[in-house]
Amino acid sequence: MPYIKVSSLEDAKELSKNLREADIKEIKANANSNPYHALYTGVKYSHLPLTIMNDDNKPVMILGVIPQGKKLGMIWLLSSPEIEDISVPFLRNCKGVLDLYHSSYPVLYNYIDARNLLHLKWLRWLGFNFIKVHYNFGYEKRKFIEFVKCVTHH
Repeated sequence: MPYIKVSSLEDAKELSKNLREADIKEIKANANSNPYHALYTGVKYSHLPLTIMNDDNKPVMILGVIPQGKKLGMIWLLSSPEIEDISVPFLRNCKGVLDLYHSSYPVLYNYIDARNLLHLKWLRWLGFNFIKVHYNFGYEKRKFIEFVKCVTHH
């Protein structure tokens, strides 16, 4: 059974060798960066970075929220192609993880490469709103879509 744990820099190193092609392209287009640097900085600067491990104890995905202020967080996620092998348990647990992040950051946002169709579909399913298209975004001046989700706590 896949399981979730708090991420380590070792997880970042391991996953960086096996990212989805769409994620590699997005990292390059956004910041002219590489998988290891993106994962390392993501884990290092995130509030509670989480790694999803597979049955072989290998990281399949890392996600986190980088604080951008008291109530604002930049949510991110990078995964290997193996995410498709564990999609059902992954999707079943997504909303709980999102609620966990929302308890610290009522507003979560980021920008996604418009070519990353799987992640766009997933974000829509999670209830994120697509608020603005940026046509000359990042290092490669590509089409990126800004997304956000806000919660109000009563």
